[in-house]
Amino acid sequence: MTNSTSVATHERWTSLSIWLHWLIVLLLLAQFAEGEFMGDLFDKGAAGVSEMTALLGYVHIGVGAIIFLAAAVRLWDRFAHGRPAAPEGEPNWAKTLARISHALLYAILLAMPVAGFVAWFFGSELLAELHKWAWDALMVIAGIHVLGALVNQFWFKTGVLTRILPGHGRST
Repeated sequence: MTNSTSVATHERWTSLSIWLHWLIVLLLLAQFAEGEFMGDLFDKGAAGVSEMTALLGYVHIGVGAIIFLAAAVRLWDRFAHGRPAAPEGEPNWAKTLARISHALLYAILLAMPVAGFVAWFFGSELLAELHKWAWDALMVIAGIHVLGALVNQFWFKTGVLTRILPGHGRST
């Protein structure tokens, strides 16, 4: 079913969307583990850091590009194939918070790599600082997202987590 407005039309996410969700989570964990190396590389240049620091800094750029592409494809999939409806029993305030947090997650996942790339290729300290600030904002919003999923699953008992587990997706 094609759905250009991302209206809630299905019980589950597509298999592609689920796969991309968990890929993004794993890549963000990788960025967390090696992100400081990029800061050193940005501040000192490749000649001023160890080979390992330079390598991990460049890995940071590549992983950021993959995160951008995965988020863009996931957003396309959401609009092209619809998204699951809010779970039965979820209060309106929680539905609103979920919509806002999803929008902010996508915005940061798309804007943050762009800011990082422009900062790196043009040496922009301002965009480098915005890129770092966006990480903190992303972690807060991701925390709200995870907390919301857990509250839905265990407090409201909506079973919402099963919709994003691998192996539980729909084809389109």
